[in-house]
Amino acid sequence: MRKFMKAAIVSLCVVALFGVAATAGAQTEIVIEPKAENFVFFVDNSGSMAFDYGKAGMTKAEAAREALAAINNDIPGMDVNAGAYTFGPYKEYSPARPFNREALAGTLSAIPTDIPVFGRMTPMGDGLQSLNAPLSGLRDRIAVIAVADGESNWGPEPRGIMQGMYDSYGDKICFHFISYAQTPSEKAFIDDLAGLNACSVVADGASLMQDAYRADFIERVFYTTREVTVAAPAPPPAPAEEVIVFSNINFDFDSAVIKAEYAELLKEAARMLKARPGVKVAVEGHTCNIGPADYNMKLSQRRAQAVADFLVREGISRDRLDAGGFGLTKPTFNNDTREGRALNRRVELRLQ
Repeated sequence: MRKFMKAAIVSLCVVALFGVAATAGAQTEIVIEPKAENFVFFVDNSGSMAFDYGKAGMTKAEAAREALAAINNDIPGMDVNAGAYTFGPYKEYSPARPFNREALAGTLSAIPTDIPVFGRMTPMGDGLQSLNAPLSGLRDRIAVIAVADGESNWGPEPRGIMQGMYDSYGDKICFHFISYAQTPSEKAFIDDLAGLNACSVVADGASLMQDAYRADFIERVFYTTREVTVAAPAPPPAPAEEVIVFSNINFDFDSAVIKAEYAELLKEAARMLKARPGVKVAVEGHTCNIGPADYNMKLSQRRAQAVADFLVREGISRDRLDAGGFGLTKPTFNNDTREGRALNRRVELRLQ
């Protein structure tokens, strides 16, 4: 960790050499495209989900919560809508609205797992009928990710309701299934629903906690990729300024407090600035693309100001520093990957 943090300080000459290498010839980029503009989680919250789930050491409802949290964490950032509903009983926890990872995490964690075993039947067909109302108001394609254990013991038969929705929506809708079925009859019930349309993907709930299995499920349900060729950019002009880049200073959620582990890194920056007396310094904060743009703009400003305040405490005159936030507007790395998002959460010092 310490070696990596020290390597995070790079001069502009290194950045310039990298830029020249990247301009040689045509370049290819991987483009992520959503398979649906709306995806909705439809979660069984009936009494049967309160039973133990095999050898997992938890109930089916608790296992489902862990799996949904992991899926939400790994979905690539896309311009889509997300919502969450339950059946048994039916409840809207969030209508389909622009995908925000933190907001959806809060929504999914609000679905209760302390479910009473008795008195909570499984009216999946009734839940589908209720879900049809909000889905009918959505534009473009819809992916419904149903979390179920293969029980349906009250109300209309789900198969007929689901078939009617396929007939009504056509190829605009597709149902996928996260299965917590444990008996042959329960598994056959889910397989029967998935067999209504070739678009359906079925995942075993326990297996979703395996990274490779989960990644495959997410790609099959949520997105596709394609490779495009782009023209090489023109060579950059000769550098006119030095840039000190801190590409791995991370903050806690909604915090602009600098962690103790980064103190030595920032003290080294202060020493570099003291060796350049009289030079003005722009302290620029950046974020990745997770969260609303206005929130990220304010967050990047607070973090840039935190770095500026640290440098002042290390003896740099405040009138040399100009702190500003750029939010998610200037990504340097690919925001469609976890590594790229981490590198975009950075602070840069520009010596002017």
